[in-house]
Amino acid sequence: MWKKTALLILAALFALTFSLCTDDSRTVPDQDAGPDADAVADGDMDADVATPPDPSKVCVDLDLPIRTFDATGPSGILRNALADDFALTLRDGGTFHFSERYSGCESYVFLTNATVNSALDDTSLWARDMGMLMINSPDNTHFFFIAARSTSDTEAELEALQTRIDADLDLMDPTEAEWWRGRMHLVAHHANDIDGWVGQLLQGQGRGGFAIDRQQRIRFMGNFADVTRYNTALESAGEWPWESNISYAANEVKHYNYEATREAYLSEGDGTIVSPWSSEVLGGTVEIDVDFPDAGAMAAFDTMEIDLTMDCPDPEGPEFGNCGAWDYISNIFLLDTDGVTWLEMARFITTYHRQGRYLVDTTPMLAYLQEGGTRRIRFVISPEWNPQQYLTRMDFRFLSRAKGYSPSTAVSLFAGGDFNSQYNVSYQPLDVPIPAGAQHVELWATITGHGADTNNCAEFCNHSHAFLVNGAEYSVSHPAAGTTTGCMPQVDHGMVPNQGGTWWYGRGGWCPGQQVEPHVFDVTADVTPGETAVIEYSGSYLGNTPPDSAGNIVMSSYLVIYE
Repeated sequence: MWKKTALLILAALFALTFSLCTDDSRTVPDQDAGPDADAVADGDMDADVATPPDPSKVCVDLDLPIRTFDATGPSGILRNALADDFALTLRDGGTFHFSERYSGCESYVFLTNATVNSALDDTSLWARDMGMLMINSPDNTHFFFIAARSTSDTEAELEALQTRIDADLDLMDPTEAEWWRGRMHLVAHHANDIDGWVGQLLQGQGRGGFAIDRQQRIRFMGNFADVTRYNTALESAGEWPWESNISYAANEVKHYNYEATREAYLSEGDGTIVSPWSSEVLGGTVEIDVDFPDAGAMAAFDTMEIDLTMDCPDPEGPEFGNCGAWDYISNIFLLDTDGVTWLEMARFITTYHRQGRYLVDTTPMLAYLQEGGTRRIRFVISPEWNPQQYLTRMDFRFLSRAKGYSPSTAVSLFAGGDFNSQYNVSYQPLDVPIPAGAQHVELWATITGHGADTNNCAEFCNHSHAFLVNGAEYSVSHPAAGTTTGCMPQVDHGMVPNQGGTWWYGRGGWCPGQQVEPHVFDVTADVTPGETAVIEYSGSYLGNTPPDSAGNIVMSSYLVIYE
């Protein structure tokens, strides 16, 4: 009962409802690392009993793909380095040996007591929110708690932490409690007394905590500021005004799960990859000539995606103070064959202070690349007045998905503009001829709102957009805009969590640290091949004409014809 009530409360407060498995009827894997090897060798235990359980069983129970432990290296202790093997002595007397307990589908999060509630409160984050940490976290997670303060009484702090964890476990469903009891690991030794690379990391960049993601890579923790814990005293003191919450560590693991799913998808099947940039530090606006496959090769593709990595300029340094501090629009454009028109291929929003990687489907742009060959690409990364830089990799992925058709024409429609009382005046109906050979027709629109001068529009208000295709209406709205936690559920869909700014707030069609997903409508039934389609558009706010000085709408929209 407690768990169900807590989940409802947390959903309302944090919008963190994702869970890999919430069925309490599941089988809880045995978390015991197995008997002592020396005892087995001496014949003191029955051979069947002595066999350690298969760690990958959890992956089978949770229906997750299994990754093999990589012992070949090279490993390291810097951000994104491969995590090597380690063994940690736990407070209960056991040992967690990484390679032996490695399941191939889990994340491992190390949380120290060095991170505090706020700049005005040096209470460790260990002091509260442990129950929420377990409830909010995906089931494929292990947590390690390590004393790291210079003044720590390690045993006393671990004992107090264990008491808090036990109290929260006692309030859980017994099956759920048993699951987490085997995943909340209290490390016996202070960070300064831990040998090997884990100790080195805890005494350096990882003092505030770190993780090993599902790719066996070292990652650092973001900002645990809790949007519901605004403190006016902090604001008055000129400090970051939100207190922290250790349960925000769950956001990191949710994102690791998204990344693992994305990695599995990217590794499927064959495709052609063209990389304009593979490891360059870029900022501001840059252009490059790109050699695409020739027309014959392009004719075989029915899908196009862009895989963009925007890492910090120093790929081994910490994220904060290294990655760009602001959430700017970042666009990729293709120069049309007229040599004048720039066509937006994809849109992204940069993070506050963290590395990011984004994948977006840009299939309609195949219509403009049918001839292949050398084409000009423009990448707008950040504004010229603040050209924050990123270590960039950009991959154009050309794929054949056996759809039976591919884009032959993409007709540019409407392009947004200043959101005000005159916004709709210039948008007259457009006539678009539909070829006789059309098999599939889509309305494709990328829409984001920016600026907040009037009614918090257009960044933080629910502006709406209506398209008519021969009278059939297709609409786009943004109900999450202006809400306190509107962007938080997007952690499961590619948004980078725990950023250094106000990443939680819902926006008008976008979230910081995420690709902007195009709105795609199948309008095949609304048009007739060989005839002309009439396309209309209007924007509104609360069902009415937009108010003056309400920011601007950035939009690329196309009618895409597939043959």
